[in-house]
Amino acid sequence: MSKVFSPTMLAVTVLGLLTAAAGPGSAAGDPAKGKAQYEKYCVACHGPQGKGDGPAGRMLKPPAADFTSAGSKKKSEAELAQVVENGKPGTAMGPWKGQLSQAELMDLIGYLMTLRK
Repeated sequence: MSKVFSPTMLAVTVLGLLTAAAGPGSAAGDPAKGKAQYEKYCVACHGPQGKGDGPAGRMLKPPAADFTSAGSKKKSEAELAQVVENGKPGTAMGPWKGQLSQAELMDLIGYLMTLRK
């Protein structure tokens, strides 16, 4: 029996393979381009340093994710991409699938990885 992969599953798989090939802590996308995406779409909730303290993020229940937290640092690039694309149930994080190209998604994830340092 053959398995059919959705474009999202394929992109996450490729992102995971690129991450593994490039080494730990590396990003598949361009963080400089990802910063522009972050500032356009994410900063209002996640804040300028990714601490979940943006003007809208402080009012959310549960609060916006803090990308500098120990828990967030444990998430792989593929896991972060999955949340960005599909959202996170029970939170204000909605799906961005179809709103970002795969290149934009990878660039954004690349930038999110820089917020962990």
